[in-house]
Amino acid sequence: MPNRLKPKILGGIFEAFEGVGGVDYLIEIARKDPPTFCRLLAKLIPQQIEANINTTNVNLGEAMAIADKRAEQLQLERSKE
Repeated sequence: MPNRLKPKILGGIFEAFEGVGGVDYLIEIARKDPPTFCRLLAKLIPQQIEANINTTNVNLGEAMAIADKRAEQLQLERSKE
């Protein structure tokens, strides 16, 4: 059987889930047996997250100097009001 469950098996799992109470059943398990519920969550949460992050190089010193100048300008403008 391939990695994906056959539709008939998957349908049976959903039918069984609804038969035992659906979401209410999961809530009951979470309250009565937290370790089992946490293991279930661990299987559903992705183990690895793939991401592409594109950044530009920022000169932090230069950015801080620009921010300081802007702050000084704002203070001057406010003091004139």
